[in-house]
Amino acid sequence: MGERVEHAITSIQKYVPETVYIVTSDKFESKHKRRLIEWSKQYNFRAGGVKSISNLFEQSAITSLLNEVITIRSEEYNLHESDLNWFIGITGGTMHMAAAGSYAGILMGSKVFYVIQPPGDGRPMPNRDVIEFPQLLGLGTIMHQPIEIISLLRDGSGLIKDLAEIIPESLFWKFCEMDILFIDEDKWFVTEEGSTILDLVGNTAIANSLLEEKIKKIEEILEAVKSDNPDSFIGWA
Repeated sequence: MGERVEHAITSIQKYVPETVYIVTSDKFESKHKRRLIEWSKQYNFRAGGVKSISNLFEQSAITSLLNEVITIRSEEYNLHESDLNWFIGITGGTMHMAAAGSYAGILMGSKVFYVIQPPGDGRPMPNRDVIEFPQLLGLGTIMHQPIEIISLLRDGSGLIKDLAEIIPESLFWKFCEMDILFIDEDKWFVTEEGSTILDLVGNTAIANSLLEEKIKKIEEILEAVKSDNPDSFIGWA
């Protein structure tokens, strides 16, 4: 966050968070610490803290920004010992702060949002001027799926009722929201963006290794069944 704060207040009103952290430059650190305490009392949340970056305009700034965001998540995880729903605002800072925030959202599976400045001197409104980017979560979400789901989705299409037997309904709609899938009547289809993500993840060395391991296990099970029940597999090679 830079000098302006309207977007921060708008996002707090929009999401009603339990905890808020601010990542900023050392120039605004003391001001934002005071503001965060004031906002926490006004909007009833816990002031997580203010993380400042001293090398904001140096080549190493992206690394510093990512480290601070990851540190925030680690601190909260140690405090709660459970995963939380994270939102990362990319409004108000520099362009590379926004880029680092977006990348951090992809890495951590956090929702990334941006607060629009209305024309003129209008104040942003929580229910009108906050834009989310669910598509940014597509890669991270697919990377966290079992190899069986990735392989199935790489077929490109199928019946919704068949897919519903394999993945939870909430995950299905999340894929649609992220523009990985779309539906037409009783069928699902992979979008071009979704196909690119699935190919990227599915062609990684670790994904291929997992798939080979699954296939090997299935072959071992079939061989064991054939050995125990030879008469039941007449005609099998």
